[in-house]
Amino acid sequence: MSEYLKNKFPEIEEHWGELHSLFISEKFQKGSTLLDEEDTATEIYIITNGALRLWHNDDGKDITLQFFFENQMVSSFESFYLGQPSGFSIEAIEDTEVLKLSKKDFDAIKVKYPEIESSITRFICERFIEYRNIFFSQIQHSPEQRYQELLSNDPIVLKRVPLHFVASFLGITPVSLSRIRNRN
Repeated sequence: MSEYLKNKFPEIEEHWGELHSLFISEKFQKGSTLLDEEDTATEIYIITNGALRLWHNDDGKDITLQFFFENQMVSSFESFYLGQPSGFSIEAIEDTEVLKLSKKDFDAIKVKYPEIESSITRFICERFIEYRNIFFSQIQHSPEQRYQELLSNDPIVLKRVPLHFVASFLGITPVSLSRIRNRN
């Protein structure tokens, strides 16, 4: 796991021996909620094994926003960073093991190693661009085009994620997803 952090945050590589103890291993069973919508995020998770999804409840309708797998960092970053309620929940869609870092320890790292701030800014910008790309895909492309993008760019989703969550992510019903899959 230190390789992931070294790649994302090269400024802390020489301090990894000191910092690794701040990352606590935790396991979540499939279906467990790591963060509830409207709660304030107090932890960042790095997935070591398993899969998570971000989802939003829109008047009782489950809308999947994003999927995360091994060696990806997950949180409600705006909630974590700004201390405001999260706009979505984080749920394990497989039995999942993570390394978690508390907000308190995150803030302590930023104070002790201010040179990491540029990597944090870069990471947040990368996430923003990813969210923007998902948003534009939702408004510019048909469900079939979005499915083809997923098939081409992120086939792991179609191999590991239950189809009703994939349909929710694509903004269609499971029946519509089945029709699209049958045509392809």
